[in-house]
Amino acid sequence: MLADRIPIADALHGKALELVHEHRAASVPLLERHLSIGPDMAEALLLRIARETTVVRRVQSGLYVYTHGPIGEELAALHGFAQEVLVALASNSVDVDQLRDAAGRYGFSIPHQAAGNATVAVPLCLAQVVNV
Repeated sequence: MLADRIPIADALHGKALELVHEHRAASVPLLERHLSIGPDMAEALLLRIARETTVVRRVQSGLYVYTHGPIGEELAALHGFAQEVLVALASNSVDVDQLRDAAGRYGFSIPHQAAGNATVAVPLCLAQVVNV
């Protein structure tokens, strides 16, 4: 991808980051319009911001999402926990107790039930995968 190979001045990066915070949005057209740059440079700036900060995330469709504040923290926690689940699944060594510990490290609540069976407050799709 061309945007990965474009050198970016730190001053331009700083201006782009300020714009993203000011508008609470992240898009190629936003940066093009306000910084008077082309689409490749705007894409390169957003890729760098997404790579170096938690302010912006690039989603599968190629669009960027402003994730500063609580939503960003929640997304980072969910991403971290999901990565641990995926690693456990890939290694074929799913240990429910380790996954419960991981859930706790990422701030998910783990209510204990009388029968000793605990459920983790994570999205249903992950809970079904690990059968917790």
